[in-house]
Amino acid sequence: MDTLTIWKNINERLSHFVLGKVKDADLTKDIVQDVFLKVFTKYDSIRNKDKIIPWIYQVARNEVVNHFRKNKTITLMNEIEVSSNSDDNLTSELSECLHPMIDSLPEKYRQALIMADIEKIPQKEIAEKLNISYSGAKSRVQRGREMLKSLLEECCTITTDVYGDVLDYRSNKMKKKCDINCD
Repeated sequence: MDTLTIWKNINERLSHFVLGKVKDADLTKDIVQDVFLKVFTKYDSIRNKDKIIPWIYQVARNEVVNHFRKNKTITLMNEIEVSSNSDDNLTSELSECLHPMIDSLPEKYRQALIMADIEKIPQKEIAEKLNISYSGAKSRVQRGREMLKSLLEECCTITTDVYGDVLDYRSNKMKKKCDINCD
């Protein structure tokens, strides 16, 4: 799909999205136009074209934030509401960055974490499959989650809303342990 086709499909929804944030029809038109210009000029540099819609919404969020910053209006990132449509948020996009992090965990914790949180296997069943006690399975899953959280916090700066949905994330490339690129 080319940028004009994408834009025709998303323009009205994006305008409503921005209007809900800025509460000004003229300002909405200006911001949406700025978003279109960025999308049009940077479309060829996007690596994963399947994620173009979430990327456009992120560009729109950033433009709204930039507008408020320019006008010295203090707006916390948590006050900017993310659309409830799962295609329009970054939570699923960030989750793809977790796979290399999960792969870097020690085998016993990686295995337990994948079974519990990705495959959605109950912990009692995990204990049976791994031939360990139920409390041992719970412990492995918990430790795996803690290790993953620690790695994620070390490698990425994540901004979430009050519901835990990702509003923005950036890789901390300055950290030596962070070989994972989520940008």
